[in-house]
Amino acid sequence: MHISEAREFVGKNCSVTWMDRFGREQTTILRVNDLTFIPLYGAYLVGDGEELNLDKVTRIQTVE
Repeated sequence: MHISEAREFVGKNCSVTWMDRFGREQTTILRVNDLTFIPLYGAYLVGDGEELNLDKVTRIQTVE
């Protein structure tokens, strides 16, 4: 996923699915607070409890 695609989820509660380091899908619900780019690491989705690498994110859906 790219920053331009994820930008529409900033400020919303979302269900985020990503691949962990073992290749398994993980899903969590979090409020997306910001998107940032960290040199040498890439783009990150900053949530209320976690930071997720956008390269690992497979799906984002808004939840109520």
